[in-house]
Amino acid sequence: MMRLVLSDIRMQASMWLWTLVCAAVGAACSAGSVIAMFTAVSAARAAGDTRMSSASIALGGNIVFFTLFAAVGIVASAVGLTLKTQRREHALWVILGIPRNRVRRILRTELMVLGTIAGALAVPLAPLVAGIALDQWTATGLDLHGATVGFEFWHVGVAVLFGVVPCLLGGWGVTRRAAKTPEMRAFRDLSDPPARPGAARSVLALCLLAGVVGMWIPGLGLELEGGVEQRTAFAFAGDLFLICLALLMGPWVLTPLMKLWTALVPSRSVTWHLAVQSCRARAARSVTTVLPFALSLSFVGLFMVMGNVMPGSTAGLGDVMVVLGWVFVVSWVGGLAVIALVGRERTRDSAVVTVAGARPGVVTRSTIYEGAIYAGTAILFGAISIAVTSATIAAGARISIARVLNGLPWETLGALAAVTLLTTCLALALQAARTSRTVAARALRS
Repeated sequence: MMRLVLSDIRMQASMWLWTLVCAAVGAACSAGSVIAMFTAVSAARAAGDTRMSSASIALGGNIVFFTLFAAVGIVASAVGLTLKTQRREHALWVILGIPRNRVRRILRTELMVLGTIAGALAVPLAPLVAGIALDQWTATGLDLHGATVGFEFWHVGVAVLFGVVPCLLGGWGVTRRAAKTPEMRAFRDLSDPPARPGAARSVLALCLLAGVVGMWIPGLGLELEGGVEQRTAFAFAGDLFLICLALLMGPWVLTPLMKLWTALVPSRSVTWHLAVQSCRARAARSVTTVLPFALSLSFVGLFMVMGNVMPGSTAGLGDVMVVLGWVFVVSWVGGLAVIALVGRERTRDSAVVTVAGARPGVVTRSTIYEGAIYAGTAILFGAISIAVTSATIAAGARISIARVLNGLPWETLGALAAVTLLTTCLALALQAARTSRTVAARALRS
């Protein structure tokens, strides 16, 4: 089986490359955060500072959780797109007599191999991430007692572990669905199948919904002994569960949102119409592309609202980046990887439009408009998240929503939205430029 695993990875190396990049970046950021946390804890314990030891565990634990969560989501998107392009090969395996459960084991073994390679690539990067994280923590006022990062052998194990875990967690359900795809559908059906929640996603969604209700009831409706701070913390936790729930149910949240706001744009341009129909027809591709940017914008907005309300906190980008900086890095790399992975599919779509008589300029502009639609959906999702979190956290803190909104750094939020728009449009413009040099007939035959 290992010969087939290694041979398949070599044959599909160009497609697996982006999954490897996502896993390596996620492993470096997650492992680096773990290394920074344990380095700070060791220095605090050596100095006898128990308060700083507890603060390092609390801060580092949150950073590791959010970074690992982002890495799992991004790797899941990359693995899903990669396996989708290989479904005919997997159907051939089944036709040749390989049982479906063995196909599933082969794919999961491939993910373990890729995760191990990603972890090995992350070994030299993780200490750099840890050093940057310690500098950030020191800049925020934490006394780390001169903690510095030096290479230790357990760093290798941590990096490999955080390379393998996102690949297995993110690819577990994807490999199961890939192995169960009927052979004839794999050969005949090029369109995306209708999205289905699945048992695991439904159970996780119910757990997150229970978390939202369980946190909002004491945060918004009860008088707690901890006062405003405790109520605000409960409201914040409920908002965090709600954002995770909305992202988990992306096909049923982001797709209607995209259809709604694009339907409100009063444009009769052919290029805009092509872009909108392309995004709607390829709904799974659109959701996968929007998801990383929506995740980063909504998380940044949530923490800025919380920093604006809590006493002694600030809503500045620098403070938010201490907790979410690595989430931002992982999400942005994942977003670019997803755009690159769907390049072949987009090239074929552009070839169909070209053969139908469209000029190259029409295809290029419609592709750039697709980037604007993806960015607009992510920005709108982030804006709705800020509105909901502002309302709930203001209710928890017993202050007006206007006061919360007035204290937010709108210039920074606007700059993040502009960077999102620029990133997606520029990435798709580069892809459109490459597509314009492709012969349409060759693209349709491939």
